Amino acid sequence: MRADPVSGSARQRINRLRDDAIRWITRRHAQDGQAARLGRDRVYILPTRAGYTLVAILLVMLLGSINYSNNMAFLLTFLLVGIGHNAMWYTHRNLLGLRIHSLPVAPVFAGATLSIAFRLEEPSGRPREALTLSIGARASAPVAVPAEASTHVELTLPAPARGVYQLPRQRLHTRYPLGILEAWTWLTLSPEILVYPAPIDPGNVLGGPEGHATQPQAQSRNSGETPDHLRPYRPGDPPGRIVWKAFARSGKLHVRESVSGHGDHLWLDWESMPAADTETRLAMLCHQVLAAHEEGRLFGMRLPDQTVELGQGARHRDLCLRSLAQFRSEPRILDPEGSRA
Repeated sequence: MRADPVSGSARQRINRLRDDAIRWITRRHAQDGQAARLGRDRVYILPTRAGYTLVAILLVMLLGSINYSNNMAFLLTFLLVGIGHNAMWYTHRNLLGLRIHSLPVAPVFAGATLSIAFRLEEPSGRPREALTLSIGARASAPVAVPAEASTHVELTLPAPARGVYQLPRQRLHTRYPLGILEAWTWLTLSPEILVYPAPIDPGNVLGGPEGHATQPQAQSRNSGETPDHLRPYRPGDPPGRIVWKAFARSGKLHVRESVSGHGDHLWLDWESMPAADTETRLAMLCHQVLAAHEEGRLFGMRLPDQTVELGQGARHRDLCLRSLAQFRSEPRILDPEGSRA
């Protein structure tokens, strides 16, 4: 069923007006960064639909009490008003004074699921109940925070396309204890979110030409000082080291390297990727990085405006993946609905 373009544009205008109103209301609030504390100027409260219904019922009860001059009806009406007033105080206090910290977001590959976590701290010695954190239309499960303790709240978002992202505005809210009032606050916590390219196997055209470090190896091989031997082909080996005669005999790819092993390193080169568009090349390089790390290779990476020097290990792998995620990409606001930019 096709969406109505008129209603879609109207919804967009309403959302823009809502965002403008929220920005105007929160214009005095500084950006939170990695942590925030909720003071009185940051907690807002209004009746829920059930609260407005209760107000209407109380007005009718008050008019009936006045009309019939019934003391018991007055008593019941004012008793319910007093309960509602206490509920307003408890609902507002359920948020007041809380501390919220954003936790590091583990990088993911494009198309995976992001797990966003926050830590809620209660410093004042009273427990907090039924707290919900939402980003856009996605909300976490309600959580409770014990007195002078902390708890974690998590929600999942679909990972967008490759790049560097920031979280959009967050909303922490509660309807404790009666559900007739809702207190909320807006947060601008901003953990770094990295989305790596989804790896694509480039096939047999893998790796780039060896760098200057391979030249001494070639000279020693010609002089006979370091004999060569054949080993099975590994993903990322440059095509220039493939022994095609061995492939013709056995049907399996082998590469030539020196016995000393000094030539067993590899450069992953942007120019050697068999693709024309940027994102596919980055996805192929991502596959190369993961394969080289899995085999314990010493490898480096060449991009058009950056060179990652030779290295190995988990830290080097993460450095290469970060370079791929950040390649010509400025930080953007994450879409919680998962539309892929």
